[in-house]
Amino acid sequence: SVDFMNANKRLYIDLFDNYFTNQSPYNTVGTSRGNKPPGNVFISLRYAHLTHVIEVQMTHNHVFGFEMTWRDPRLTWDPAAYNNVSYIYVRASDLWMPEMTACESTSFSLISSERGQKATVNSTGHITTGFVGYASFICDFSVQDFPFDQHWCFYCFALPAYDENELIFVGQNASWQTVLDSSEWKFKLNGFRHMTNPITGKDIPTMIYFDFLISRRSMFWVLLIIVPSFLLGFLILLGLFFGKDANNLNVSVNLGLISFTSMTFIIGILADSLPKSQNISVLGWYILLEFCLITLAVLSVSLHGSLYSVANAGYNWWTGE
Repeated sequence: SVDFMNANKRLYIDLFDNYFTNQSPYNTVGTSRGNKPPGNVFISLRYAHLTHVIEVQMTHNHVFGFEMTWRDPRLTWDPAAYNNVSYIYVRASDLWMPEMTACESTSFSLISSERGQKATVNSTGHITTGFVGYASFICDFSVQDFPFDQHWCFYCFALPAYDENELIFVGQNASWQTVLDSSEWKFKLNGFRHMTNPITGKDIPTMIYFDFLISRRSMFWVLLIIVPSFLLGFLILLGLFFGKDANNLNVSVNLGLISFTSMTFIIGILADSLPKSQNISVLGWYILLEFCLITLAVLSVSLHGSLYSVANAGYNWWTGE
């Protein structure tokens, strides 16, 4: 209606007259807030999509969307004075916004323009807006249980420009949430927490973690690596011990070389896929065990004739035949 539009226009003019977007309503570092509690930046994760895991680089890439709410005491009004308008929509470029960045990450960017977003301003001074971003976070992958491994990782966000006595993060559970995983990994969110100072053991409220568990879908490795290598090793062992070829020594050596070549190919795949670690993975131990078994089989078949001749000569000597 005309009354609403006039009230909305008058409210906007009154709010943003002498309002400076570059001036924070909170104290800068080095000044005292007295007994006032710090300002709260409420943050909730609305959307999380795991796009890629690069274990060799110890990173995982995500597209995520989050909602932030904070209070700017300069933007308060009495709705009764403005035709009962209790909130308005404005461009984020018209507002002061707390500076936020991703921590424990190698790259971070906002897909949606931070200043081009719409924001909701309530009469209490609370401002709510959402962002969509892309980041590559760091995670300490332990591949000891590969390919049946699980890893606890996290999103990390920080307020780098503020002291914990001025402005802090407060995590919130989103009323709705969309979580998407990848073809290789299952992805499950598991709440939020503040970062803990490793020296004092206290929380750092200007940094917040959103924890999640990623679990590898092992069917690819089982069907295309473990099962074929097992069948190949089984057939080679069968050929070594039950082969009828007269030149069994050459046959055993050739079969052993074929096995080693195939296993070396598998090791190459693992070396390109996994970070170098002091712990050998489950699949690595399996390949190593298969190497040892085939090596022992080749040696036993190769030495069988010589050992039989020596044993037979010893028996003849002992019996005097």
